[in-house]
Amino acid sequence: MKKAAFLIIMVMAFSLSMALAIDKEQVDTWTALVGEKDLQVKMQKLEAYYNKYGAKEDRYSMYMYVYLAQTSYLLQQYEKTIQFGEKALGYKELDASNKLPLYLYLANAYNLTKQDLEKAYGYAEQIVVLADSLRSASPGNSAIDLNYTAPALRIQVQLLAAKAQDPQNAVAALNKAIAAYKLDKSDKSANFVIRLSDHLSKNDKYEDAIRGMEAIVQEKPNADYYKLIGNWYARLKNNPKAIENFKASYAMKRNAQVGYNLGILLNQNQELDSAIDYLAEAQLLNDEKYSPEALKLFDHLVIFVKAKDMPKSEQEKLYNELLAAAKARLAAVPAQP
Repeated sequence: MKKAAFLIIMVMAFSLSMALAIDKEQVDTWTALVGEKDLQVKMQKLEAYYNKYGAKEDRYSMYMYVYLAQTSYLLQQYEKTIQFGEKALGYKELDASNKLPLYLYLANAYNLTKQDLEKAYGYAEQIVVLADSLRSASPGNSAIDLNYTAPALRIQVQLLAAKAQDPQNAVAALNKAIAAYKLDKSDKSANFVIRLSDHLSKNDKYEDAIRGMEAIVQEKPNADYYKLIGNWYARLKNNPKAIENFKASYAMKRNAQVGYNLGILLNQNQELDSAIDYLAEAQLLNDEKYSPEALKLFDHLVIFVKAKDMPKSEQEKLYNELLAAAKARLAAVPAQP
């Protein structure tokens, strides 16, 4: 009996020592692959580890799938990203710091492979929702917005913009593009806003187009953008806002068309002297198309409105004084690109 008990103890001890040896080998393998810097080599090691140890559930399993998803994504092996990323998300104990990048990998992978665009949109939306909850819990965490929320919104913009012939999709895409731009102020986000605003303006959605471009000029004042906004307000017959934006554009860059537009609108607004000043400058800017038109209106307003009751000699004197003053104003403006 004692011999049997001793034999059992010996067998158990031997089995335990073998299990410990296997565990150490697994730990060493895991440690080596985690520290690997070369992505191709790391992927090879991860797949070898997965093939050998993937069938058993242990403390490394969740992170194995996380690393497999991350590394395959960085190597642009998107089919594997989808396979391993969704496996990793199956672990309930996965925390937000791992969920956010996984959602982004999967959203991009589904979008780039065109496998399932609804899933791409859905994973991007999960980033937005999770980021909102994290922002509420920890205000001022801009890294999440820059690295995850803004890219997720841009994925959604791309997906919605692909169906921009539907006005509702175009407006929804613009809203998300504006939200992304407000978060990261990047050229990528700005370009989406600009293109979508232009698209909407061509479909007579001027209010939405204006909303998009006004978000841009708040951060990046630009003469051409102010000019666009002015044109769109003019289409809406909102002369005060059209004048405001044309003036902002003209102050940044003297432009005959903008000066001519200001002359027309200010005259309609019964601001005769200001209208004449802009028209005088516009005709002096020597634009092939708009300077002649500005000159015609300038002549009319000076001779037949402002100086209509003056003798001809005084009319000519005033006319020349107005042009001279316009030349002086233009000469005083620093050289513009």
